Amino acid sequence: MARTSAKRAKKAAPVKRTARAQRVQSEMDKLLKSLEDLSVAALRKVVECATALIAQKTEGEKRSFIEEVTARAKSLGVSITDLFGKSAPKPVKKAPPKRRTGERANPPIKFKGPNPDDTWTGKGRRPRWLVALEAEGKDREDYAV
Repeated sequence: MARTSAKRAKKAAPVKRTARAQRVQSEMDKLLKSLEDLSVAALRKVVECATALIAQKTEGEKRSFIEEVTARAKSLGVSITDLFGKSAPKPVKKAPPKRRTGERANPPIKFKGPNPDDTWTGKGRRPRWLVALEAEGKDREDYAV
């Protein structure tokens, strides 16, 4: 595909800066050079102030944009809800799952033997005392709680 001469001329032409853009760039260069002489603590203070200024200006720009859009919509006889619909509810953040702290609760005892220490929950291997009683011919259900 052959390029037209207009495209070649546009691509080859240097980007012209406006006088304001050149002045801003010059001031930025001076500012950056002056920052090199500051200590770490002073630089952190500059960052803190710059962050606060960014937040302040961003909020102002948001407000002016909302006012501009609202005014434009009113001039067309349209409300914001007509344009964007009812705002969607904000998603509810789920709480992170709770982590277990400590031990698990003991399962309930289902069988008690003739001695007070002889107990079994019914899970896992049968205890020796129950195996011995069953070997004698006794029924497991006789020891159910």
